[in-house]
Amino acid sequence: MNIVEIASGNFFSTYGGGQVYVKNIVDEMIRQRYPVQVISFVNKDCAVETGDYKGMTLYEVGSNGIDQLKLLITHIRPDVIHAHSHKAQVVEIGKKLHIPVIVTAHHGGIVCPAGALLDCKDEICQIAVSHEHCLACCLRNIRSGKYWYPFMRLLPQNIYRSLGRGLSKLPFTPFVTPIGQAALSIERKQAEWHAIASDCTRMIAPCQAISGAMQRNGLSKEKVSILPHGIPLPKEVPDFPSVINSKIKFFYVGRICYVKGLHILLKAFSRLDNKNAELHLIGGAGNKEERRYEQTLRNRYALDRRIVWRGKVSPQNIFEEMKFFHVAIHPTICLEIFGLNIAESLAMGKPVLATRCGGAEMQIEDGVNGWLVEPNNVDALAEKMQEISNNFVHYDTYLSTERVISIEDHCKSLCQIYKDIENTYEA
Repeated sequence: MNIVEIASGNFFSTYGGGQVYVKNIVDEMIRQRYPVQVISFVNKDCAVETGDYKGMTLYEVGSNGIDQLKLLITHIRPDVIHAHSHKAQVVEIGKKLHIPVIVTAHHGGIVCPAGALLDCKDEICQIAVSHEHCLACCLRNIRSGKYWYPFMRLLPQNIYRSLGRGLSKLPFTPFVTPIGQAALSIERKQAEWHAIASDCTRMIAPCQAISGAMQRNGLSKEKVSILPHGIPLPKEVPDFPSVINSKIKFFYVGRICYVKGLHILLKAFSRLDNKNAELHLIGGAGNKEERRYEQTLRNRYALDRRIVWRGKVSPQNIFEEMKFFHVAIHPTICLEIFGLNIAESLAMGKPVLATRCGGAEMQIEDGVNGWLVEPNNVDALAEKMQEISNNFVHYDTYLSTERVISIEDHCKSLCQIYKDIENTYEA
């Protein structure tokens, strides 16, 4: 069985959990000697370059090679394609070449025009995609867009879409072009999702919540496999550190961005009356908007010396970085597909306080290996952090580590799906 993994962007990127996950499964497939090849997308002015990664063929597709993707896949002649990005395009290619395509949903943007299944009230979206429901969310993501919503929602959809098509033929104008193309972007996302849902062979959902969101938007239940991610386990799990003089060390690992709920976490932590408590923030911003968000938070809480900004840490060093801390916090306000950092924290024997964001409920049993609170709720998060701070003394690491799926077991389950599909696929 010849497998091709379509990487989530650049194969070597560590920007998000999806990129880290793809590299993890490829490394494990190589270790288990599965015949795998990878197509990666790089920011280069080239077509397709071929390289070697641990004895595996790695194809790097540059800006001039996207249109050659079909030719490349034809050349490789895989038995199964697993798409983590360029999903609609790859599904279409698979259909034309009579090759089964498995798609993994890595984030809410697979169905959501605004990208995170987070509505304009900062609540996890529970309704199907439509122009009426999504316009406010899409405009909110554009600077000054929320002020235009009362006017733009009055435009008939066909006129708004025509406006977007007209603007696409003109040079880009800040604010004007994205606001004018909002209706068109919703239409394009609906068309893209329809192509994926209609023609993919199998959809892998890492949690029940994203499975429900995709089915709400037309995906057949029969096409979905619920398969939580696995992670490379730490070589050893250290003894749980003692809590001395109520000096409990909370920590967060992940991207510094709005949908991860750092503003909620910091506001909640600032209410703690435990002056010995600490909050360590591990992660970095990846773009201009995220850097602006991070700087705003740094400025707002600059006087609270209990808050420590530790910066980004490579995936290879994350276990070493977190071993001295006590309780992980996962304050996401959008729909979280899995929560790679939840699994990593549990693997190191750390309980996790998380929001009910989708992926967390698949990993955490409230009151056993962690705690669950409602997302975007400062009061609930602050109350639970205060309760933990007041009563936390020791923790049995086994309660966390027993629930983590290893990357080895995950890849065996994943490759069994590949085999089953290869054996039953009808072109």
